[in-house]
Amino acid sequence: MDVAVVGVDTGAGPPERRLGRWERHSLGGGKSFWFLPVAALDPADQARRVPHSLRLMAGLARYRHRLPDADVVQVHRMDSALALRVLVRRPQVYLIHTQENGLTGQTSDSFWRFVGGAHQALERHVVGAARDVVVFNEEYSGVVRRWNARSRFSPTWYDPALTSKQPAQERDPHQLLWVGRLEVPKDPGLAVRTFVELVEADPGRPWRLDLLGSGTLLEDVRQQVSALPSSVATRIRLAGRVSPEAVAESMNRSGVFLMTSHPGYEGFPRVLVESMACGLPAVVTRGSDTGGLVVNRATGFVGDRDPAGLARLVLKAADLDRSEVRAAVAPLSAPTLVSEILRPGAGA
Repeated sequence: MDVAVVGVDTGAGPPERRLGRWERHSLGGGKSFWFLPVAALDPADQARRVPHSLRLMAGLARYRHRLPDADVVQVHRMDSALALRVLVRRPQVYLIHTQENGLTGQTSDSFWRFVGGAHQALERHVVGAARDVVVFNEEYSGVVRRWNARSRFSPTWYDPALTSKQPAQERDPHQLLWVGRLEVPKDPGLAVRTFVELVEADPGRPWRLDLLGSGTLLEDVRQQVSALPSSVATRIRLAGRVSPEAVAESMNRSGVFLMTSHPGYEGFPRVLVESMACGLPAVVTRGSDTGGLVVNRATGFVGDRDPAGLARLVLKAADLDRSEVRAAVAPLSAPTLVSEILRPGAGA
């Protein structure tokens, strides 16, 4: 199988990268894929005036003559799928990463929240015309299957090359980790308030909080932290955007993973799968763990959006057995799931 990816230059690639020029990348073991950057943008910039998907499609239209003849086109957004039906007239595999109405709810940061009803109507049209549909949310997959019988559910995966095991003695049990875009759907402010309650409830231990990621709320969170007493503020680190390797390293050395997403948004959160693959017990807000991976007193705890209550759960989660956490997501490795999604006869 030859794989060619058309996408975005985020500024983190090789210095010689140019829009509209194909690159070949090796995955090791003799495997490789092709990449064509057609737009340059910051995906963490949710204050954008022009939707990212529109800029991507404009770039694809500009460099359409450089695309190979593909057996099938895999596409991950409804608006992109509509555009590609005009720009690239090939059978489509459509992948859905959110819950039903996940892009149109009150806590969404998508432009589609302003015209919510139109999104589902258009998505239903895209699904009906697709050769294959993969939905990363089990509940929504039941709805989508009524539109196209070829639709199927898949959980998301972790990369075992990144989430290598690390001896427990090298971990810091007092290190709390939060990873995600600093945007309204993820609610990073709740993570900070939870940490404040944690330090107040257990002041004798050296608790610390790392927030990895960037977004339009970064400055708001910085101000929130700076307003705290220095004895608490100095324990919180806003790392900004970091590489996947750095995220995995933080997961491997931390004590508890905290996830504070609003309900109704997450499809099947990869960051939770990755953290648990590293053996991190998780404390998640109700409705954010759509895959049901977090089992109370076994792999972590599910709590309400109450900072004091979440802090109490963090204290409990720090003592959980990490081997049980890893075992809960062991079947969700990339080599297993990705090959299933791309299996012959399933649209690949």
